[in-house]
Amino acid sequence: MSSKELPPNVQQQILRLQQLQQSLAVLLNEKQRLEAELAEVSSALDEVVKMADGAVLYKAVGPVLVQTTKEKMVSELNERKELADTRLKVLERQEARARSQIDSLQKEIQRMISGGQLQE
Repeated sequence: MSSKELPPNVQQQILRLQQLQQSLAVLLNEKQRLEAELAEVSSALDEVVKMADGAVLYKAVGPVLVQTTKEKMVSELNERKELADTRLKVLERQEARARSQIDSLQKEIQRMISGGQLQE
């Protein structure tokens, strides 16, 4: 084996690290999307709450706008907000776990490389 080749166990750990990093990137994209959705729902909820109780409201149901009441709209928006909050918390836990695994794996790879496990 030449001095530039990595042993199979190190190559395997590096591949695993790359997979974890890709998974983290997907999690971060989903988290960003959820944060945007949460901001949008919160903004809509703020606006609906400011409206008069008898105001005529419409919501999109597919390509159609359907009339609804303020109470129903507030209820639906609160539900969506709670769901997004819950999903965001789950993603944050998954992100923390992924970052921890990546950190541990990076240290393990570094230890394997510098610890003399590479044979020349």
